[in-house]
Amino acid sequence: MTEQLYDLREEPWIPFRRRSGAVEWGAPWLLTDRLHDDPIVALAAPRPDFNGALHEFLIGLVSVTMQAPDEEEWREWWKAPPEPAQMRERMMALPPAFFLNGDGPRFMQDLRVEDFEEAEPLPIERLLIDAPGEQSLELNKDLFVKRARVRVMGAPAAAMALLTLQTYSPAGGRGNLTSLRGGGPLTTLGVPGRAEHAEPYATLWEVAWANAETEEQWLRRAASRRHWKPADLFAWLAPPRTSEDGGAITTSDAHPMQCYFGVPRRIRLSATTEGVCDITGTTSALSVSSFRMRPYGARYEAWSHPLSPYYSAKGGEWLPVHGQPGGVGWRDWLGLTLADPQTAGRRPAQAVAHFAHRRARHAGGVIARLHAFGYDMDNMKARDWVDATLPCIATNDDDTLRLVRDTATRLVNGTQLASGLLASAVERALFSNPKDAPGDRTPVKAALWAAMEARFYQVVREVASVGASAGDADAACVEFRANLEDSTLAGFDENVDRVQLLSAHVRRAVAARHDLRSALRGYGKMGKKLFDELRLPMPEGKSAKGKASSSGTTTRTRIGAKRV
Repeated sequence: MTEQLYDLREEPWIPFRRRSGAVEWGAPWLLTDRLHDDPIVALAAPRPDFNGALHEFLIGLVSVTMQAPDEEEWREWWKAPPEPAQMRERMMALPPAFFLNGDGPRFMQDLRVEDFEEAEPLPIERLLIDAPGEQSLELNKDLFVKRARVRVMGAPAAAMALLTLQTYSPAGGRGNLTSLRGGGPLTTLGVPGRAEHAEPYATLWEVAWANAETEEQWLRRAASRRHWKPADLFAWLAPPRTSEDGGAITTSDAHPMQCYFGVPRRIRLSATTEGVCDITGTTSALSVSSFRMRPYGARYEAWSHPLSPYYSAKGGEWLPVHGQPGGVGWRDWLGLTLADPQTAGRRPAQAVAHFAHRRARHAGGVIARLHAFGYDMDNMKARDWVDATLPCIATNDDDTLRLVRDTATRLVNGTQLASGLLASAVERALFSNPKDAPGDRTPVKAALWAAMEARFYQVVREVASVGASAGDADAACVEFRANLEDSTLAGFDENVDRVQLLSAHVRRAVAARHDLRSALRGYGKMGKKLFDELRLPMPEGKSAKGKASSSGTTTRTRIGAKRV
């Protein structure tokens, strides 16, 4: 009996959520279904990393499916989206690269079957990035993330797990390579919303199309213009170009859009018959319980991914930003949303910058946001999944952008300095020798950042409004400093309960608070530095020189490196 092929262009393998709240499974061409009465507004996968990988897959898929040559045609599709039938027709015209099983090319799997005959079958659970690795299993270290949680995956879950691993693959031991952007890259998307709705919902089609690339865009990323073969885009259509001999795949070797469909891992799924999926709880006619893997897949080098922000490393090389402990917050906002010519080491994702500064003005009534997500990896270990939604300034006015960028820099740098002063003051209050103080003061700093978040975005919106001037920005920074003083002192009081201190230590706590308040008001060396960061004039009578503290020592604090 011939095996029935599972075509990811046709099968209902993607879980969608409609505006009504209903969840249904469908093929990717369902994106534009019922846009006018109950559109699809979100993905509803059982795991957040599946949702992240599916977002990226759909953006790449609609880009190659619709093939808009330039921004003019992009705007036409924005105003009049394709009907589902039209989307399906275009997807079915793509190369046969989307079969999950079968004897021919398989989606994101190795074409060279004979290389896997001697490979040991691995439990399907090992496709999951957060599953315990081989070393953890051997040493019985799977204490918090247990083994054997997932013994069977239905075809939909297997497809999502495979896609997720290839998109975000972390370091996996000798020859098991990271993704095109390294292990656990941070992804950022420009998210439009409709002002006329009670909540600024965007349809999933709008999210995908807002971040999709035109031919004009991806050609700018191409190393050369040539006739690309299907395998240059979907690498699994041809025998793999392995890294076993030390070779790498660059933009000179492949279609620029392969960045959405990279295959750093050499994998073959072992399909079985009907089974109940341990992830979705549904019965699937095609299920998978194991897979085989070979080392030395594709090693990607010198690629720029449109959905990732970048930072400049030593030597001038641009590297993708990765998820960090503590997630994404407003201190990261500037580097994720606005390119900063004064700080050449940061740049937002191309898709975010392009949408915010070129496309949003053509999508009437748009409220722009930024969605950031990705793994926080410690080498091979998944520490956390980062997921945050932040405001995004959507304007193409250069003067407004400069004013917003300048103001945000002042506020971020000022809060960075204040958080260091706060941590130092807490240590001085609680310990006679602050240098030897045990514990981590990161939560103390994080609480201050959280307390100032709403005020930061309020200032940014005010400065971005029509008619705002440099004088308005200066006035906003004056008010922000006053709020910063209140929140910083409140943070000190929360962490230093003077009532419970021994009487001999109360004086030390009072002195530490006095010095902290003095610095926040512009006194002393650190006070001058704070006012310099906020670019505010020193108040009359405040010394620009270092001022001795009431405890007879000079306040010193080490401020950590600014985040991207």
